[in-house]
Amino acid sequence: MNKPIKVGIIGQGRSGWGIHAAFLRTVPELYEIAAVADLIPERVAEAANDLGCKAYPEAESLIADPDIDLVIVATYNPTHAKYAEMALHAGKHVVCEKPFGLTVVDVDAMVAAAKEAGRVLVSFQQRHYEPDFLKVKEICESGVLGDIVRVRICWHGFSRRWDWQTSRAMAGGNLNNNGPHPLDHALSLFGGAMPDEVWAEAGGWLRSGDAEDDLKFILKGKGRPTIEVELTSVCACAQERWLVCGTRGGLHGTTKRLDWKWTDFSKMPARPLDLASTPDRSYNSETLEWKTGSWDAPVAEVNAGAGAAPPAGPTERFYRNLRGVLDGTAAPTVTLEQSWLRAAVMERIRAAADIPVAAGRG
Repeated sequence: MNKPIKVGIIGQGRSGWGIHAAFLRTVPELYEIAAVADLIPERVAEAANDLGCKAYPEAESLIADPDIDLVIVATYNPTHAKYAEMALHAGKHVVCEKPFGLTVVDVDAMVAAAKEAGRVLVSFQQRHYEPDFLKVKEICESGVLGDIVRVRICWHGFSRRWDWQTSRAMAGGNLNNNGPHPLDHALSLFGGAMPDEVWAEAGGWLRSGDAEDDLKFILKGKGRPTIEVELTSVCACAQERWLVCGTRGGLHGTTKRLDWKWTDFSKMPARPLDLASTPDRSYNSETLEWKTGSWDAPVAEVNAGAGAAPPAGPTERFYRNLRGVLDGTAAPTVTLEQSWLRAAVMERIRAAADIPVAAGRG
């Protein structure tokens, strides 16, 4: 067994402390939290005392630490690319929180720095490992539902928010805050290609800042399903997370349970076009024989929703895959090409919904 990877975490907020540090401390055989950095002294002191690691008052000092192998960037959104590039140029591997650069220019610079340094760069897309998404993807790709025509993904909630993530100057808003996750799911189900068309609209209703808390976008492409995503904080009557429409059946459900049904038209009479009047002025009708399937998420894998700690399963799978990548025994589940595509589509969503982009890499 190789030695643990020595990790430095920049940022000790909800993500750096509540997700990354919370999990990594449970797998000391794989990763050792060697240092943390944060602008708030109390957070640094708490983390250093609790984790028994070095503490730095700013990112630059942590990045310069020669003992650090892997830097996790969990800072304010506009600084992701800046610190990721800095760490890569310092010879560190990097995990960068979403949105993983605010523009394609940001992502291109990060990727170039990783290639130049010969280091691993990955976007923290732990929700790519969520069991409900993986099951939906499995069913769609199995062909049991036929050709997938439409997919609807709903991230519905109802709440007011007034922190920095509601400020456009801080690159807040639903698109940057949580948008990378359902967009990652959507692009995977879309086939991993650039959409021919991107439609979007956004609004701000319950937030105290000026960023959007209501977002809807649609991806379309020839020969691909039309995928509709709603990511909103102004839906008090939430709908199910998943709806899939195929030419042989469909699927619906939540993060906790999925149900699907399908029929086999090959076992039924052919139905060529008939222009004659129907008997008794009736509509066409036939009896369909349905087959059904269902899936229930493991209890430990169910996301408790906003404000609660996320389940550890997806984060664990992300970091175990990353360890394999660093050891040279595995390929990244979410590639840099996928992360670049996501950033490019986010730019198109911003343009379509008139969402300004905050300054990146600074």
